[in-house]
Amino acid sequence: MQASQQHYILILGGEFPLRERVLAGALRAADGMPILTLVKSRTSNIIKFFDGYISADVSDPAGVLSAVQAYEREHGATPAAVIPMNDFTVRSALEVSAHYGIRHNSAQTVNQCRDKLLMKEVLAKAGLPIPRYGAFASLEELHRLVADIGLPVVIKPRELAGSVGVIKVTEATALDAAFQQCIADVKALGGAYRTPEDVFLVEEYIPAQQEVSVEVINQGDLHRVVAVTDKHLGPEPYFVEVGHSVPSVHTNNAQLIDIAERACAALGIQYGMAHFEARIKPNGEVCIIEVGARTGGDAIMDLVERSYGVNPYQLHVASYLGRSVSMPKTLDARGLSAVAFLKAAEGTIERVTLPKHLPDNIVNMQVTGKPKDTSEKPLSWRAREGSLEFFWRGRKPEQGFNEHLLTAQRFAAEMFQVRAPDHK
Repeated sequence: MQASQQHYILILGGEFPLRERVLAGALRAADGMPILTLVKSRTSNIIKFFDGYISADVSDPAGVLSAVQAYEREHGATPAAVIPMNDFTVRSALEVSAHYGIRHNSAQTVNQCRDKLLMKEVLAKAGLPIPRYGAFASLEELHRLVADIGLPVVIKPRELAGSVGVIKVTEATALDAAFQQCIADVKALGGAYRTPEDVFLVEEYIPAQQEVSVEVINQGDLHRVVAVTDKHLGPEPYFVEVGHSVPSVHTNNAQLIDIAERACAALGIQYGMAHFEARIKPNGEVCIIEVGARTGGDAIMDLVERSYGVNPYQLHVASYLGRSVSMPKTLDARGLSAVAFLKAAEGTIERVTLPKHLPDNIVNMQVTGKPKDTSEKPLSWRAREGSLEFFWRGRKPEQGFNEHLLTAQRFAAEMFQVRAPDHK
């Protein structure tokens, strides 16, 4: 008698930093099913916590499917769900899911959420608030679009994330240099995420009193906001995220919640968490920046869990398994959670001195910078030396809150001894 087919849950991107709680969420949703992750290198210190792993480049859909098929031949097991954790994994998750006929967002939805041009077109057609925009591949096209949109503008790659290559331009004379820097920022990745390096988007710059992200759970026709996050950005012309806090001062913003849920519906997101980003204008209007068909990064899911007691990764995995994602009608925050990123001064790190004591409101510290590392100018998420996570029980969100940022700046200044770069 032939043994029944074995199944497992495959996490794509589970080894990425600040996403470690996906394992806890997946275990809760899995009902005993094994949890595997996909890794490019077996040197990852995360994979030992999973029930197993499959080796492949998470950004290579064909390669991932081939590796999963090889695992099936060796172990006689197939995935019950393939769970994408960030933008660079959604196409690989789609490839494997389509092959095995398991739940996943459609190819159209995945492409619309990956390509910022397609995304804006869908949102515009749905009558949702977005900045004026245009796609370009050359400097000449950029100049023509800017003449129509008007300055200031923001230029960005169409399929990257984490603020890579995102630059504000306020003067026409600065367009050429900004475009060249955008190209250089993309090429500096060395093709690591297999994204196009020659297609870009220019958008109207939206002044804001606050930038937020909205974490939305989706299952079929259900699109429900789980939490709103206040995003804290570094100085312009860049849009580097230096911290986040949950709950947001806009947690009960009915307009924001309605727009986020409608955006997920318009894009056809039917499974898992979606990460919606928007700017709140000084007059209170909401303007959509982008929507990802995946969980938020930067430990935002951890902040949500710490404040509300709900693990969004559990909801994410359960949705892909077709299981109930029911939640209480209202989620009451137990306190204020935040994360801030450690940033050393530019130069070569010579020494790292860890603090002997951490305040009680710091619940986690991760230090990634080490001696001989080059601390780069903070142009994107790549230029970080670690993170601090905070929790204040019973504390409410506050407009202008920055205690986490100031604490991270103080710790970084004390921890990292840096030799300034030589400028000839």
